[in-house]
Amino acid sequence: MTRPAAIALLLAATMLGATAAPRIAVVRVTDIYAGLESTAQLEQQIKLERDAILTDQRAADLRRVIDELKALQARLSDKNKPLDEEGARTLARTYELRRQEAQTLQREFESFRANREKEINRKMVTAMRASLNRIHETARRIAAEQGCELVIDSSGNTNTGVPFILYQKETPDLTVAVTAALEDSAATAESPAPSNP
Repeated sequence: MTRPAAIALLLAATMLGATAAPRIAVVRVTDIYAGLESTAQLEQQIKLERDAILTDQRAADLRRVIDELKALQARLSDKNKPLDEEGARTLARTYELRRQEAQTLQREFESFRANREKEINRKMVTAMRASLNRIHETARRIAAEQGCELVIDSSGNTNTGVPFILYQKETPDLTVAVTAALEDSAATAESPAPSNP
């Protein structure tokens, strides 16, 4: 083979390699995240923490005072058993004191609830980011192992709500492989280390 022919052959091979389309794969991040055991545990924990807000002593005190206010209001407006002037005045003062107490308790509870909700939301976002980072890293590793140059989340939508991927033909889907790898790593993390005799 002559030198010009070898250069031409090398140049043609280089051009073919340069013009080859990148190998693209997809992964459904939403499906993977929803199927994680850590996601189910997080949702359960968040629900328990949100339910605990309503069982806090501040909420119980507020409900008690509201019930007392209803009873006082019913007694004040009961036409079947009218109060004398002094009794009505005393009951009205008691009602006003309880109303002010209820307002104070309401403010305290709302402040407590807002602070707890912020803490819960912060914890939830941190845990979600950690899970999504694990999914991302696992998808990246598997894609590299399979020779993919680009991985796209096929469960994502654009800012207008339209699916990001409108059409795909025979694109490798890494969702099952990523899910299996995450389950394997979770099982490995949960299994106890062998003890040395």
